[in-house]
Formats: sequence, C-alpha cells, structure tokens
Amino acid sequence: MEKLGAWEEIRHALGPHQLPRSENTEERTLMKRRNFLKVAAASTATLFTPSLVRAQNSFPNGPVQLIVPFDPGGGADRSFRLMAPFLAQELGVPVNVVNIAGGGGWVAWQQMAQWDPERDDHMLGTMNFPHVFSYLDPRMQRQETIESFNLLAWHSLDPCVWCARADDDRFNDLTSLIEYVRANPGDVVFSSTAVGSDDHMGIAFAQKFVDGFDVRTIFSNGDSQKIQEILGGVSDVIAANVGYMTSFVDSGELKWLTVLNSERYELIPDVETFEEVTGEENVSFAGRCFLVANGLAEEKRAVYLQAIEKVLQNPDYIAQEQAMQNNLMFLVGDEMNSLIDQTRRYVESVEFWEANG
Repeated sequence: MEKLGAWEEIRHALGPHQLPRSENTEERTLMKRRNFLKVAAASTATLFTPSLVRAQNSFPNGPVQLIVPFDPGGGADRSFRLMAPFLAQELGVPVNVVNIAGGGGWVAWQQMAQWDPERDDHMLGTMNFPHVFSYLDPRMQRQETIESFNLLAWHSLDPCVWCARADDDRFNDLTSLIEYVRANPGDVVFSSTAVGSDDHMGIAFAQKFVDGFDVRTIFSNGDSQKIQEILGGVSDVIAANVGYMTSFVDSGELKWLTVLNSERYELIPDVETFEEVTGEENVSFAGRCFLVANGLAEEKRAVYLQAIEKVLQNPDYIAQEQAMQNNLMFLVGDEMNSLIDQTRRYVESVEFWEANG
C-alpha cells in the first residue's frame, strides 16, 4: 500500500478557498479558528427564532436532535454547541445537542447507520474523520463502512499537533523529541483519544515510518482527560488539535512540538511540520461532517443542507468560530468525497492496528 497517496492532488482539486491554508485572503478570513472555551457539560443549545427555511417548508416541524458521538467538552462538542443556536435560527425549531459517547464514537455511529428515514428525520448526526475509519481495524469486526452512512456536508478541519509541558526540558521540538525517544526507547508516553482517532493515527504513522520511534500510548475518553494526564505528569506528550491546544500554550502550560499538516499552519507559523523534520508527510486532523438517516427524503435532506450552508456563511457564527480557533471548511458532493477517500487511503497506509501500544 502506498504510504500517502496525493494530498497535493486534493489541494488542487478542492481549490485554494477550501483549504486550511488558503491564498485567498477574504475566504481565509471567513474560515478560521477557535480558542479554548469551557462548556457546561450537560447543557443543550436551543434557539426559537423563525427563519426563511422554516417559513418556506413544513419541515422540520419539531425539535432537531444534533448528535455528537463524544463526551461534552471536547473539540467536536464545543464547536457543534456553538453552531446549534445558529442552526436553530435557520431551521426555525430548537436544535438540541445530545452527546452519545462510547466505543470511540461507534456507539453513536452504529445508531446513526440504523436511523429510519421517517421516524428519525429530525435527527442530525455528526462524524469525525479519520476517526470513523477505525472500522478498518480487523479486530473491530464492524459491519458498517463509510457507505453505511448518508453524509451531508463537511463542516471543519482542525490539524493535529503534538505538545509537551512547557517546563519539560527533555525536548522542545520534534527533532529533540525524536532524538530523546531513540535514546530512551519506550520511555515517552503519549496521550491520545481512542484507538483509530486522528490523534492515534498521527502517532501510529510515526511508529511505522520513523526509525526508532518507540513510544507508548494511553487512550483517553476525550480531550479533557488528556489535558489532565499531560498536566499531571501521567503522559509526556499530548496528541490533539490546534484549536483545543492554543489556550494551554498561550497560558504557558504547554509548548508546541510539531503540527501534522501538509504545510505550516498559519495560526502557528513558527511550528515545524512533521514532514519538515522527518521527510515523511504525516497529515492528520479532526475533520467534522454532518449526516442524516439513510433514505431520508431528498426535500428534507435539502432543508438541512441549506440551513448548514447558511450558518457557515453567517458572519456572526464565523466570528465566534474564529475566536474558538476552528477552521471552517464547507464541502459537499464530489469535493467532500475526494477528501474522504484521500483520508481513507492515509489510514490504510498507516495500519494503526499494527502499531505498538
């Protein structure tokens, strides 16, 4: 299997306005970022304002459940809770965020694959890439594949990063981390989210393609637990995403080691990419998408899609996501499917299930 197919081809196919590092300044301004935000763990986000979509359609005619397959407080949860009131405004009905955590996302995704197009037409699901491709792990013996889901639109893309405690003088960048790992095999502990997550994928890539990268990985239930582990000295390096880590670096608690992006990320332009240091293109991210029930009536699907697109063009919502350091990226159809296929090939090349724990 080829190690990493054609990220460059994807960049050309999507065009500059749809990439994390766009040359189009106006569009780039519209697609930025998020800062760390503490979220009330059990709250739901609702808004009752009428909208054009609601006025022109009899659907939806009741509250919509926005399903997040992870615990409250993580990157996906925070972003979709931020979006929920804006989505409610477009749909004209309450949008309630519901967390169904467990199984590295698969407790929720298994339910979504079985949604009934009539009974569950007021359910809107969310999915993370490459996380969902954990089903490629033969140990999971999952029946579902990506074809088991009715994907609607791509919402955002947040590159993976590695960070260490600011006062840890063993390593200050990726070069010194690799040198330390080679000199002390098995000594460094990484905090990651679930097996097959974007965090784990980046670590497994390094274990496979960087000589002597012998580290241990502990798998956490979410971003909050990973932060507790790294700050408490349980782990030495945390694998996470730019948006979630920024506030901890700004506060002086953590420091950047590397970013797993195809080029330097403009939010942290002084941080070297994995490829710059190793020559290996390790590109991993949290890519968030929406989905609906299989077989959902096309007119209902169109209502959701129109509402999502309008929210992602709403200057107030964009500004709030900018403050959260979240990189919005609206993709549908062939463009979305091309990025999904490229991500699948990356996962297949990594074979994370073969990595050392």
